[in-house]
Amino acid sequence: MFFVRKKTSLAELPLEEVRFSSEDLFCLLGGNDTCMVACGPMRLRLDIVERDRPDLGPWKRNLINRHADAGWVDAEGNPCLELARAIDALGQMGVAISYEQNIRKRKAGVVLGERGAVGVVRASGVRDGWYLRPFPEDRSLWPARFCEIFPAVDFPFGPAQREYHATLVEPRGEDVVRGFRQGDEPYLRAYALRNGVDPDLLAAMGDAIREDPDRPAFAVFDYRGCEPDLSMGWRYFGEAVGHVRVRGVTLLSELGAVFSDCHAWRPGMPENWLSDIDRYRKESLFYSFDFYRSGDLLEALSHAPAYPEAVAAGEDPGLPIRWG
Repeated sequence: MFFVRKKTSLAELPLEEVRFSSEDLFCLLGGNDTCMVACGPMRLRLDIVERDRPDLGPWKRNLINRHADAGWVDAEGNPCLELARAIDALGQMGVAISYEQNIRKRKAGVVLGERGAVGVVRASGVRDGWYLRPFPEDRSLWPARFCEIFPAVDFPFGPAQREYHATLVEPRGEDVVRGFRQGDEPYLRAYALRNGVDPDLLAAMGDAIREDPDRPAFAVFDYRGCEPDLSMGWRYFGEAVGHVRVRGVTLLSELGAVFSDCHAWRPGMPENWLSDIDRYRKESLFYSFDFYRSGDLLEALSHAPAYPEAVAAGEDPGLPIRWG
């Protein structure tokens, strides 16, 4: 006797179980997702989008054909209220957190800001696609929701023994990354003393990286107060304008710490510096050494620091955000 699994209608599914393609999300967002996970340049041929605008033709028709009967979009492809709220959060100029740093391999991301928060995660199976993970309106529940998307079994993060935050523009001739890779504790301690960083904490970071160099790596983009590029007719974040802050995070779970290579606007750089990142890569580079007593992974990844010179000029330093 054969048992046939009942096919579930899209109208019967909660939003979290509705699978969207990268093309669907591009149409709904009017461009990229802010965390560049689901419909960034490695998921879609953006040169073809710029040239042919399929989001106004076949992509939108496919979106309507798949989702209109279930009520997720109307006959013109406009989302229902529940979906619109999630899409609005996913496309806002907020803090975008992606796992991992390599844009080709990203499978999950979260965007947080004044208009709420939402995650996007890769769907498994032959059909591929993405699931949305809206956050509750109660912001005190956001850390728990964040850890559903980035679970402790894969991304453990314990409390640090003490709170500590330091940023550093590395002087010429220094190389803290080499010190970490080689496990050179004498160099790291001397480096810390020369550059005003706590030598015990820097040595602890070096020990952790030496013991396990293959650690989870996140990308954090802080777009608050910035504007997306609209020159191609759709929202693109790769050339956002403003004081964008970028943070490549190495997670040091057992220390409750993260080591970050950072890039951010600094006085003398243009507002559109991100569009010419190769030119400004060295000029915008600095490092951040951070320990979190809370043991809260969302807090550790919820911000990107400002360039030290910009902080001195009155820029917000970009310290941890407690979204709750």
